[in-house]
Amino acid sequence: MANLTKLKIVTPYAQNLEKDVYSVELKTSEGRITVLPDHNPLMSIIENHVAYIRELPNAPRKPLLLLDGIVYVEEHQVRVFSDYFKFLDEIKIDEINSLLNKLKNDLANEEDDKKKLQLKSKIKLNESILIAYKDR
Repeated sequence: MANLTKLKIVTPYAQNLEKDVYSVELKTSEGRITVLPDHNPLMSIIENHVAYIRELPNAPRKPLLLLDGIVYVEEHQVRVFSDYFKFLDEIKIDEINSLLNKLKNDLANEEDDKKKLQLKSKIKLNESILIAYKDR
């Protein structure tokens, strides 16, 4: 059996992923990196991008969208703390665009400052998803 590493992804939206993988390809503030089992420890900022995981050495890469965060690599573990993640095949661009239009309309008609901030936050999140999606 191939030597694997544990991948853990956590977001503030209670999205969690925990899985054994062979490799994780990430875009950090310094450029793209590939983390393999028994990688040297490191900590880095990750940017909005499409990352790739490979469950086994000869398995196809699975793309997933990751937004800003931090990655911690230890001997047998990769921990990612990200604003958001989703596997690319689960992302529906038309739905995101429709949601963005609705959120922008709601923002234009909203008078409550607290609700405006919440709408702006949701707009920024969905715009970031679209930008990172184009990175693939």
